[in-house]
Amino acid sequence: MLDVRKRTAELHKRWGVSGKHKAISFLQIPVFIALMESLRGMSGNNKGIIAWLSSFIESSPDPASAAKSLHLTIEPTLANEGALWFPDLLAGDPTGVLPVFLTASILGNVLMGWKVRPWKEIPLLSKTEMYKQISFTGLRAFVIVLTCYIGFASFVQEMPNALMLYWITSTNLATLQTWILDNKVFSPVKLNPFYERSIAFEKPGDNDPFQLKNLR
Repeated sequence: MLDVRKRTAELHKRWGVSGKHKAISFLQIPVFIALMESLRGMSGNNKGIIAWLSSFIESSPDPASAAKSLHLTIEPTLANEGALWFPDLLAGDPTGVLPVFLTASILGNVLMGWKVRPWKEIPLLSKTEMYKQISFTGLRAFVIVLTCYIGFASFVQEMPNALMLYWITSTNLATLQTWILDNKVFSPVKLNPFYERSIAFEKPGDNDPFQLKNLR
């Protein structure tokens, strides 16, 4: 196994392949959190990551009390800037349509972006790769369950429509970006399909070795 890793590192160094680009995808997480928390503050919602972290810094067990020091400024125009069945972006969606859209959007992103091997192929892998695939599959299942919980919690806790609209739009754009990169930009070369063919062997003294008489 060490020889394989050493050989892989040599090939990467020879052809200038770097694995540092994998960390670039994590740069969008701070941007997402910053925009999400900004919209949360504009919606008057004091339950978020920043308020939760502030509760630890200020030694307060209640994130709501810690959020008072954040000076949340509600944007009043969000109350009448909605559309369709959600005219008020500061309120939650009583119909549950937006939470369902949110859950479906996140599930679509996870199922498209997190590729895993089928369970029947995992036992055929090496021990290290098998454990890796099992862990990755388990993490993917956990994220799917967490996604369902997020959709349920957004409906029960009446998450503001402004937050759900941003989350739905951001997730669908990320899913579309993944599809374009996988199928248009870095699409794999498609091989010609293989056809099953049978080969007949001629027997000595056989006048019809290919059984052509049966085809007439």
